[in-house]
Formats: sequence, C-alpha cells, structure tokens
Amino acid sequence: MLMQQFFARPPIFDTGAIGTLFTCCAIHTLHGGIAMADLEHEVPTPEETPKKGIRLPVLIGIILGIIVVQAGIVLAALKIFAPSADHPSPAAQHTTELSQDSTDEEETGPILVQKVEGIVTPKADLYINPRGSASHIVVLSVGIEVSPAEKAKEVEEKLMIPIQDRIIARVSSYTLEELQDLKLRDSLRTILRSDLKPYFNALEGVKLRNVYFPKFVIQ
Repeated sequence: MLMQQFFARPPIFDTGAIGTLFTCCAIHTLHGGIAMADLEHEVPTPEETPKKGIRLPVLIGIILGIIVVQAGIVLAALKIFAPSADHPSPAAQHTTELSQDSTDEEETGPILVQKVEGIVTPKADLYINPRGSASHIVVLSVGIEVSPAEKAKEVEEKLMIPIQDRIIARVSSYTLEELQDLKLRDSLRTILRSDLKPYFNALEGVKLRNVYFPKFVIQ
C-alpha cells in the first residue's frame, strides 16, 4: 500500500537547485577553458625556442683577432729575412747597374761602332813647328782609313808622300795657342779629310773614309 502511494506521487524537482547546479558547471567549464588557453600561450613553440650558437659580434671579433695576429707574423718575417739597405741582394744590385747603364745611354745616346776599313799610316811620326813658334813642335801620328781595304797598299805606295806634305802644311798654318784648343783638334780631322780628298780622286775605286790622330802631342 505504501509503495503504491509512493510511486503514485508525481516527482518533485527543485528548479532553484537545478539552476544553481548548471551555473556552477558553466563557471567551472569557463575557468578550465581559460586555464588551458593560458597554458597553451605559455608553452614556447619550436620557432620561439632560442637558438644555440656563437653570436655575430663575437664571430666578427674572433676573425679580426686572427687577421691582426697573422699580419704581425708576416711583418716580423719580412723584417727578419728582407735584405738590408747596406747589403742589397745580387738581383737588386744587377737591376741597379742595368738601370744606371740605361740612364747613361739615354743621356749620351747609343754608341755606334762603325766598321773600319783599311788603315794607312806613315812609317814615322810627323814633327811640325806651329806658326810663329820655333821653340815648340807638334808630334803627330796620322791614320788614313780607305775603302775598300784591299786598296790600302796601293794608297801607301802612291799617295803617302803627298799626304804627309799636305798634313804638314795644314798643321803648321796654326799657332801654338790654336793647336792647344781641343775644338780645333776635333775639327782638324774634317779639314784634313777635305784637303786629302782630291788625291784619292786620282785612284780608281778608292775612297777616303776618315782621318785619325793616334798621337797629337805638343812639346
């Protein structure tokens, strides 16, 4: 009877308690979501994980230090093994000599060596008195260059006496002071060449090239 009365009663629900229960569950759920969001925000991602290694300023400092040390070693080696200024190396000395030779050649010009043909000389030196001076004499040795060389013997046999006579006449026409002038001595070769040229015109195929003074002494 009692059981029938119990089940026969309609169920009684407390709406206030149920509302309170739902409110607590909602608040708990909200707190849990916020906590999870904070946890996810605090956990660093792999991209944000600080990278390990040498920083760029430190690396640059190391490289600069190595360069400075190597430069010091090179300078020390050059100072030890480089030849001193007092004792230049043979190669440097040879280069200096070549440079000096080139400079001398530029200043004076290249020395041209002319081929010498046959030379005819008197058998003895010539003794000539300068004009107006009986106490001084000029001791002169003359060399006559002729071309071709095969004609030298013919010139000696046929022209030597007139050549000597013409040379004596020309030199004796100058005073002692004039003959002491070096400029005259240089020009005298050209003058004598012009004086002797007519004698060579008499010989066929013979040419007078130059006149030389192996000896020119004033006593």
